[in-house]
Amino acid sequence: MSEEHRINIMEDIPAVTTAGAPQDTALPYASVTERFVALAIDYGIIFLPLQLLVWIIYKCIGAYLEPWQLIGMAVGMNVIFIVYETVFSSNGRVTLGKNLVGIAVVNKDKTGPISLPRAFLRAVGYYISAFLFFGGFVLALVDDRKRALHDIFGGSVVVQLREREAWEVWAVRALGALLLVLFVGGLYQSFGGRDWQNKYKVRQADNFLQNIALLEEGHKLRYGYYTNDLLRLALLSGDPVQFQRDMNKVLSTGKGSIRIGVKDNVYKISALAKDHNKTPVYFTNKI
Repeated sequence: MSEEHRINIMEDIPAVTTAGAPQDTALPYASVTERFVALAIDYGIIFLPLQLLVWIIYKCIGAYLEPWQLIGMAVGMNVIFIVYETVFSSNGRVTLGKNLVGIAVVNKDKTGPISLPRAFLRAVGYYISAFLFFGGFVLALVDDRKRALHDIFGGSVVVQLREREAWEVWAVRALGALLLVLFVGGLYQSFGGRDWQNKYKVRQADNFLQNIALLEEGHKLRYGYYTNDLLRLALLSGDPVQFQRDMNKVLSTGKGSIRIGVKDNVYKISALAKDHNKTPVYFTNKI
């Protein structure tokens, strides 16, 4: 049986001081950017294939699955991630992401790797850090040893295993910035960011139609009748150029997208909002 290969993450630590404490210059702390890139790599190699598998299963037999089975698949993915992080963050091992970036998890004194139980607490701590609106991760930005909440749970710190060339530092920073943008964008969409934006644009369109309705009432007072001529209403606004700009900003202005129907003392204004779905909006003075 072949011997298990482990990276000796402590081989470059200088001797401890006479007081018995490790020198603080040994193995500098990993930057937040390096840690984020490593976590993104580990997330990608664990979660993305599993999510693809679950998506295929759902598309093929989703109609026949019970709710508890779907929940079980979601829980299973997270259990696999916890096991992966636990095993490859303990006893001198490193995850693939950390290995590629050149960082490793060690105990808080930087005197050796963390144990399996500590690594398990640290892995579970990822979820606590995330559930606190990702505040546990933000802690690494202000902690003097760049520890996130899950590092505190595991009694650990994350250190660099090697010196960086200038190009490598900038490459990791650039990749980290790109992944961060994608991550924030994903969160925005996951929490209904597009829905909020669409609702805001629909509300803007409704408000503009109400402004057109006020111009209709002004036209009726001045001329004695309602009009379906949008240009007359724009002129009545006192600034037709600004009226056109405001309309283009909140309404879809394609051919026939804005209509005003007038019959006797009743009018109806219809248009399409400038949201993703081009939602129809209406206003009528009919009670």
